[in-house]
Amino acid sequence: MSRTADYLAHLADEAGLMIEDLEALTAYAALVGDAEYAVRTFDDAYEGQWDDLEDFAHDRLMETDDEYRAAVEGCRGWRPHLDMIAWNCDYAHTTGGHVFQSI
Repeated sequence: MSRTADYLAHLADEAGLMIEDLEALTAYAALVGDAEYAVRTFDDAYEGQWDDLEDFAHDRLMETDDEYRAAVEGCRGWRPHLDMIAWNCDYAHTTGGHVFQSI
């Protein structure tokens, strides 16, 4: 384990948090640039792991938007164009595939 990961695990332990994915926490700390802030906000920010942000956006819309889901299911093989600029304003996708919501 790297020194950064050790430090983050220590901070999480001190805060009484159960961080299951230390790789994701390390990526988040690098993204936000503040280890203490990363530990405090990780659970709210972490969305999971996807190949790219567009896959995350599609999955999120399939789960939450009935009209989007009906359109996609009604036209098999069709996938609408998503405004990724807007998604990039609210979410970050790391090279390791982790997606974090802006907080």
